[in-house]
Amino acid sequence: MICQKCGCESVAEESISYQMECRNHLFCFEDVPAPKCPECGHVIITEEAMGVMLTKVEQLSQKATISYHRCRWPKAQLLEDQSALGASVQAAAELVESLNKSMRK
Repeated sequence: MICQKCGCESVAEESISYQMECRNHLFCFEDVPAPKCPECGHVIITEEAMGVMLTKVEQLSQKATISYHRCRWPKAQLLEDQSALGASVQAAAELVESLNKSMRK
């Protein structure tokens, strides 16, 4: 994979912590697999990873309160069980785009 920011060709998969706010809830995902550039440190959240996170957000954000959730990344078997994330992947792409737009401001 090539880094989208600096063009480095040695991007490698790492486990990262990723925080996001959604529906007045703060989520901290730990051990999220994500490609990370060793040169500039740029991290890419894949659509698959975002789909898994949005599924967890949907499960945890049923209450209309402000809360903080700390989530561990599911094991490989759980990821295989959640492979039917069609609608979630589309929602993930939209969320990533909105996050990218907000970060550009």
